[in-house]
Amino acid sequence: MNLSTIVVKDMVRRKRRVAHSVFGVSIGIMTVIAMLTVASAGEQLLRGEMERYGPNLTVVPATARLDVELGGLTMGSVTVGETMIDESLLPQIQQVADDLIRHDMGISEPGPIAIVAPRLYLPATLDGRNVTVVGVTPAQEKAIRVWWGFSEGEYIDGPDSLVAGAVAARSLGLSAGRTVSVFDHDFTVAGVLSDSGSNDDYLLFVPLGTLQTAAGKEGLVSTVDVRALCTGCPVEKIADALSNNIAGIHASAVRQVAEAELGMWHSMRSIVLLLASVTLLVGLFGVMNSMSAMVLERRKDIGIMRAVGASRRQIVSMFLYEAAVLGVLGGVAGYLAGLALALVVGPLVLGGVAVTPVVSYVPLAIGLAGAISMVAALHPALDAARMRVADAVRTSS
Repeated sequence: MNLSTIVVKDMVRRKRRVAHSVFGVSIGIMTVIAMLTVASAGEQLLRGEMERYGPNLTVVPATARLDVELGGLTMGSVTVGETMIDESLLPQIQQVADDLIRHDMGISEPGPIAIVAPRLYLPATLDGRNVTVVGVTPAQEKAIRVWWGFSEGEYIDGPDSLVAGAVAARSLGLSAGRTVSVFDHDFTVAGVLSDSGSNDDYLLFVPLGTLQTAAGKEGLVSTVDVRALCTGCPVEKIADALSNNIAGIHASAVRQVAEAELGMWHSMRSIVLLLASVTLLVGLFGVMNSMSAMVLERRKDIGIMRAVGASRRQIVSMFLYEAAVLGVLGGVAGYLAGLALALVVGPLVLGGVAVTPVVSYVPLAIGLAGAISMVAALHPALDAARMRVADAVRTSS
C-alpha cells in the first residue's frame, strides 16, 4: 500500500476534522479572491474609461480667489484674473501640444496631433426656465465626445442647429425639429443626446460662432478640451507646458484624476488583503492544530509504520501529502466562495457594473491554500517523524 492510499483512507475516516481544516483555509482564500476579483473589475472599469475618453486635458482660465480682510475680519473673497480665455490663444495651445508630443514621441509627420475643442458656457432663459447653453465647434467636439449617442435626431448640422442633453430635453420638452429662441436667436433642435450620466445631460449645445455673436462674446471661450491623438501621449507634460508657457490659462490632465482613483483602489486592496492575511493566519493555525491532533491520534500507527521499516522521510511525506490535499480542497472551495461573494458585492461597490470571473486566480487560490496547509503541517509532521518506535508502542499500550 503506497502513501497516497494511506492518506486517502485516513482522510475518509476523519471527515469532520478534514472538513474543519478545509473550512478554515477556504475562509481566508475566499476573502482574498473576492477582494482581488472586485478590485480587478474596478481597475478594468477605470482603465476602460481612460481608454474610451482618451488622454484628455482641460484648459481653464488661470484665476485665483483672494480673501478680503478689514481690521482682521474676513469680509469674503474675490476672484482675481480673467474668467474667460481669449480665442486667439487656441493656435498657441495647439502648437504647444503638437510640438511636445512630436518631441516626446519622436513623431515627424506633419499636421495636428491633438484635437483642440473650445467651449463657451453661458446662462440663458428658455420658456421662463434657466438653462446653460454651450457653444462648441461641431467637428472638434464630436471627435472629443466619442461616447455621445442620440435618442432622437442627429448631430449639429448647421449654424442654427441645437443639440439638447437628455435631462435638459425632458425638462424643457424639447424634441427634434422644434424651434427655440436663445439670446434672441432662433435655433432648431437637431437632436437629443442619450443619457450619459455626465454634466452633458443638462446642457444645450449650439455652434460656438453663432453663440458668441448672439451673446456679444466674440473671441471668448470658457474652457478648452484637448485630446492627444496618440497612445501613451505625455499628457501630464503637456498640461505643465501649457500652464507654464501660455499666460492666463491653467491646464490639468484628466488622466491624473483616473490614476488617483486607481491609487485609491490599490490602497483599499492592500488594506483588505492585510485583513485577509490575518484570516489566512487563523486558517494556518487551524490546520496546524488539526495535524497535531492527528499525530497524537495516530501514534500507534506511526510506531507500527516505523517498526516495519518506514523512514522518517516517508512519515513526513505522508502528512505533507495530506496537507496538500487539504490545501487543494480549501483552495477550490475558497475560490468558488470568493467568486460568489464578488459577484454579489461587486455590483454594489462598482455602481451596478457586473463582475466577471478571473480564471487566472484559480492557480493562485490553490497554490496559496496548498502552501499554507503544508507550512502548517510541517511542524506536526516533523514531530511525528522524530517519534521513536518504543515511545509509540509504550504510549499505545
